[in-house]
Amino acid sequence: MNLMKHPWKKNALKRLILSFICILVPLYILSMIIYNWGIRTLQDEISKSMISQVSQYFSGLEEDFRRIQTLQYDALTDDNLNALGAIPDSLNDIEKMQSILRLQQRLNAIRNSSMYIKDVYAYIPAIQKNVSALTISAFDQQQFENLRNIPFTLDSQVMNVNGGLFLSAVYPFSTPSSKRSPLFIVAIELSKEKLEEHLKLMVNSPDEGLILNSSQFVISTSPDADFDKEISQHMVISGNIGKVQKLVIQDKHYLAVYTASPFFGAVLSKYVPEAAVFEPLQKYRSWFILLAAVALIIIVIYSLYVYKYIHKPLDKLVRAFRKIEYGDFDVQIEHGINDEFQYIYTRFNVMSGNLQSLIDQVYKQQILTQKAELKQLQSQINPHFLYNNLFILGTMARVGDYENLEQFTNQLGEYFQFVTRNSSDEVPLWKEVNHAKVYAEIQAMRFANRLRVEFDELPEHIGHVMVPRLILQPIIENAFEHGLERKAANGILRIRLVKSDHEIRMIVEDNGEAVDDERIASLNQALTKHEGLEITGILNIHQRIRLKFGPSSGLYVERSEWGGFKATMVIDYMGGGV
Repeated sequence: MNLMKHPWKKNALKRLILSFICILVPLYILSMIIYNWGIRTLQDEISKSMISQVSQYFSGLEEDFRRIQTLQYDALTDDNLNALGAIPDSLNDIEKMQSILRLQQRLNAIRNSSMYIKDVYAYIPAIQKNVSALTISAFDQQQFENLRNIPFTLDSQVMNVNGGLFLSAVYPFSTPSSKRSPLFIVAIELSKEKLEEHLKLMVNSPDEGLILNSSQFVISTSPDADFDKEISQHMVISGNIGKVQKLVIQDKHYLAVYTASPFFGAVLSKYVPEAAVFEPLQKYRSWFILLAAVALIIIVIYSLYVYKYIHKPLDKLVRAFRKIEYGDFDVQIEHGINDEFQYIYTRFNVMSGNLQSLIDQVYKQQILTQKAELKQLQSQINPHFLYNNLFILGTMARVGDYENLEQFTNQLGEYFQFVTRNSSDEVPLWKEVNHAKVYAEIQAMRFANRLRVEFDELPEHIGHVMVPRLILQPIIENAFEHGLERKAANGILRIRLVKSDHEIRMIVEDNGEAVDDERIASLNQALTKHEGLEITGILNIHQRIRLKFGPSSGLYVERSEWGGFKATMVIDYMGGGV
């Protein structure tokens, strides 16, 4: 009951706000998807960067040490070293010294080949000398035994000997249980300081760290040995080589990754505070929250704006119209803002005054005139045609077919503009044909899946011929209603425009319901005798054409080549129609 009393209470305000929210919600959801995607992408990129950095460093370090080891093994074949170690008695003191100096040059070249080499030693028992790249000293038997007894393994080439890191090469090679003494040993002492210094180059902040850890040595960028040990234990236990993992050490959250090297028999671990890594994401998250807050504020402001400047003026106008409906023509409404509503209110006030005056002065005459106009319009406009096209417009708007929607509305506008214009009873032929073409195109869109329309172009030099209004479109309309409307598929409507020496023929034919000879004869007889209620519209067109262009003009019907209806309109424009 309340809905019938206030039909506008379907609430345009709520619909406007709801539509605005429906616009913002997809944008908000899209922003959330982009935000989450960005977070995941950034986390993945950070993880890949950490993994790549650790792997590249370790592979580079391993490659460098393999090159050093290759130089070390090449030194075992040095002629001077072999002469000093195997046949020292064949050399006199001067030759021995010369061989030692040349050997020392070879060892110094190896030392200078890498910044990680602290010194290179050749332990030669035969001459009781230790020859290094930098010095020549007395033979160190204890160090010789320590280097000799290093267990052979393919997994760890770097060994801890008395606190130093060594790469050792014994010649000739012998097992630890062998009683044969080596001729000499070439040992490369590595610099822990340089390794640590190079690790620190990969650290970007004091809270980050790297640990190179093996059973032989530990090199770290952090001074806290207990912390390093705890990190290493977590990494080894997890077993996730080459994968970023989250650790909690001493109540702090870290992202850590490690990789292993068989050459060193060691593990390289890198850890970074999680807060430092994802600090940029906090700003990103803050901006996203700000976006949500701004969207909410915009909705509120928009709702208030629509309520004040659209809903309230509309509500006032609707209330005023309701008073007019109940016969109160004294109602006047005011609007203080100079906008469209002020103009509408002003015209409403003028309208209400005019209505009151007209009702008193010309009530009966107006009613009669309205009835006459209504009859004319009803004869021109098929209500079903109007309703169906409005429904099509609604469907196009709902599915978003905006391209066809624009074309369709333009065509309807042209159609109704032509139909409702009463200023003249005659129009140029081109306008009449254009109106009929617009109507045919509208119907073609309505029945797009069921029929096709073939419409000829108007021949040249006859578009200026003045003809009665609405003579071609009703014929086409009749073809749709009585011939093609019930056709489920493959319908054809053809409109041909033919010009001869003094005649114009407009032919409308279809493949609709089959028309028998008796029906054709009946229609032609009705046109000839000017009778027949069922074809009042066609008869009216026939009479208007004959009245304008003479007895040789008119409308004739027959069966089309497809078995449907065919109407031929003949206009003898040389007989007086120009």
